[in-house]
Amino acid sequence: MSGKEELGQSSPELFVLRDEEGPILYAPLGHLIARGNESAVEAALAYARDPSVYDAMEPEAQAVIRALGERGFFERHAYPRHERGFRPTQVTLFPTNNCNLRCSYCYAFGGEGGGNGEPITKMDLRCAQRAIDLVAQNAIERRDEGDGTHNFLVSIHGNGEPFCAFDLIREIVFYGQDIAEELGIPVVFNAASNGVLSEEQLDFVLANFNNVNISFDGLPEFQDANRPVAGGRGSFAAVDHTMRRLCEAGLNFGIRTTVTAGMVDAMPRIVEFVAAHYPTIEQLHFEPVWECGRCLTSSNTMPDSAVFVQRYLEALEVAQKKHMRLVFSGARQDMVVDTFCKVSSGSFTVTPTGDVTACYEVSYASDPRSERFFFGRFDAAQDRFVFDQNKLDALSELNVHNMRFCDDCFCRWHCAGDCAAKVLDGIDVSEHHGSVRCEISRALTLNQIQRKLSWKPKEEGSLTDAR
Repeated sequence: MSGKEELGQSSPELFVLRDEEGPILYAPLGHLIARGNESAVEAALAYARDPSVYDAMEPEAQAVIRALGERGFFERHAYPRHERGFRPTQVTLFPTNNCNLRCSYCYAFGGEGGGNGEPITKMDLRCAQRAIDLVAQNAIERRDEGDGTHNFLVSIHGNGEPFCAFDLIREIVFYGQDIAEELGIPVVFNAASNGVLSEEQLDFVLANFNNVNISFDGLPEFQDANRPVAGGRGSFAAVDHTMRRLCEAGLNFGIRTTVTAGMVDAMPRIVEFVAAHYPTIEQLHFEPVWECGRCLTSSNTMPDSAVFVQRYLEALEVAQKKHMRLVFSGARQDMVVDTFCKVSSGSFTVTPTGDVTACYEVSYASDPRSERFFFGRFDAAQDRFVFDQNKLDALSELNVHNMRFCDDCFCRWHCAGDCAAKVLDGIDVSEHHGSVRCEISRALTLNQIQRKLSWKPKEEGSLTDAR
């Protein structure tokens, strides 16, 4: 890709992308894509800037403008705006920061107090119950207002392995089910786990959880090396057993694989292995390791972005043959949003200490980023959550509208500026200057655009489009 152009905000938002086939005209807000030659694209850009030039154009250029106009390329679309206000209908609970693994790249130093000497903690049950009360009541109110809400959601996650607090999880689930029955609104339970679970825990998951996501590094040798148990031995056998049981039960589940420089060349092979061994998997998520946390004290490094893209695309070809969905968090061309995640639009995540954070990756008060991302806490004396509206207002500004760096990027309404915890570490949102992840997001999003285009031979002045 070489070159992109955006029209002014008073004009339809168009970008020009280029690859080995030539120019691509892209209107992200209208989900419109057209491939043409240089003269066709130049005519489109000139007309979009100033429609009065149409009468002076050559007939061939006018035909291009008419064709694009019929497809909606020159329509003006409202920019996406995330929901303001804080009325969450879903909560993510971190039951504990304890962990039975010692993953070499763990962002949270799971099982070791975040690397900051904080104590191993388990969430107070009352804290979890009040969080569930809050989202359930919001769901009832929003349902009655007719905004499309039809359930409330409780996710179990952690800056440790949540099932290390299995007794608490059982109480959380039973309480959520009781509240759902009492209020007459369904509850959905999701869980993220490292997959090292007992038979009792697996039985409970299969009986009570709707969705499960397993952190797994794709091949036995990587799993054992990168994600050993606390005592040092490998964890593949335990995680393999868990995923086989999920498959046998017919439960759709996802796998999240963290890709290091030492693993990147094996990405296509990982897809082959996962497809062969875990046939009910819903999606495989590849994410390059971010050099933070325990990764800084190990030999793991982030893969070269160009190599990651190349291997990802090779893995994608394998995944499509296996009818498997392959994802990377920053490449989501079908989405038009102004925030990467819910960090600026009502994320409600409760840490083991009862602090409320807008970001999974910021879960300790000793983390310097907590000043930005912590916006409330459970007040045991009042038996309720207390929120800081000023913090919420500030979080609502962490969106791509305020990231001038992204203004001329065709991905800006897809990746929406990327993960705030990564790219805004210690800086104001207006100072956002991207990261190496931008290179990955742009390349993979361009590939998604290319795959939607027709590749038939094109006549001079013609356009081939896709929606």
